[in-house]
Amino acid sequence: MSKKIYEVCSSAVVVRDDKFVLLYDHNKKHHVLPQGHKREKEILPDTALREACGETGFQELVAIKKLGKYQYHFDQGRKTIYKTIHVYLVKVINDRQLQNTQNANENFTVRLFSFKDAVKMVRWKQDKKYILLAGKFLKI
Repeated sequence: MSKKIYEVCSSAVVVRDDKFVLLYDHNKKHHVLPQGHKREKEILPDTALREACGETGFQELVAIKKLGKYQYHFDQGRKTIYKTIHVYLVKVINDRQLQNTQNANENFTVRLFSFKDAVKMVRWKQDKKYILLAGKFLKI
């Protein structure tokens, strides 16, 4: 019998002006949204902002709206990981970026896309869904 692990994460649909910020994951060879685990005593919008800042380098961000949440699970050895991802619309309020803000195990390049191209470029259907919801909210 496998051990069950429950994880809570936040993800961010990041918008800068009229462009959507995606991360190209060089390890997995596809585009993703910034995402990461919630820390103890951290509130979910702050997790989204921390991860978006850390993975994109943009320092000044604001969470605009919670877009929703989704769940999935996968097996990892003798464990089954159950993840709940809370997704937020996040806006860049200052273009200033920091260099080398990613963790050692992350190998991302920040790329900006139009709404239409962002929907095409992301790998996961959940990411597409939330980019579409963000576009609807922003009236793009």
